[in-house]
Amino acid sequence: MRKLLSLFVEKKHHFLFIICTLISFILLFSDASSKNINLFRSRVIDIFSTIYKPVTWIKYSYTLDAENALLREQVIRLSLQVSSMQFLEHENQRLEELLSFQRENQLTLLPSKVINKGILSNVNSLTIDVGKKSGVQTNDPVLTPKGVIGKVLLAGESSSIVQLISDINYRISVRFIPSGSTGILRWYGNNKCKVMEVQKNAIINVGDGVVTSGFSNIYPKNLLIGSVTGIVDQMGSFDKIVMVQIQEDVESLLDVFVVLEDIHESK
Repeated sequence: MRKLLSLFVEKKHHFLFIICTLISFILLFSDASSKNINLFRSRVIDIFSTIYKPVTWIKYSYTLDAENALLREQVIRLSLQVSSMQFLEHENQRLEELLSFQRENQLTLLPSKVINKGILSNVNSLTIDVGKKSGVQTNDPVLTPKGVIGKVLLAGESSSIVQLISDINYRISVRFIPSGSTGILRWYGNNKCKVMEVQKNAIINVGDGVVTSGFSNIYPKNLLIGSVTGIVDQMGSFDKIVMVQIQEDVESLLDVFVVLEDIHESK
């Protein structure tokens, strides 16, 4: 008896395997409709389900994280595509506007791209990619479809420096539409200019157009400048100041036109 007990203890894993195998065979070949068997099976299923639930949850969490990462990547890709399409649409509209402006204008316009900004420390300026080889000369007017933005300050062989309307030393003679009154325009700030030396009795209203007067040998007449946003009467003076809004953002220029005309004389 003692030997049998020692043998059982020594070979307990084998005996347990045999017992479990026998139970499995008994269950396998027993009456499937037996209530006890069905109850046992349901209990076993419940136990294994309870044990396996955490495993399932962990696997589901990993799968969910992977799917979320994939979805985030797809969202980023789609956002970039939308941004790219919006940029292309804006670029297409801008180029169409430039082409239309060039076709409709009677002046000889040379299209150019801005390649640098602020190259001169004492002048608010930008550099464009056309020069003397393309017919550009010093004092050529520079504009966009929204109006005059400066003049050529220095012309190189293949590039030129443009003095912007926002430079503190920039001046231009302008005329108000429809009154015909004139004045001298200079930069004020925040895309606004002020026109000095305007006669006190000049009839000027907010919203009136502002164009080049044609008095200068640099600028042809009737080039768009902007529109009137305010009038300041100076007490004790024969003049008044007129505030003008510039439509173009001179700090964000990408493309400009140089007006090629055979009128290159100083003011």
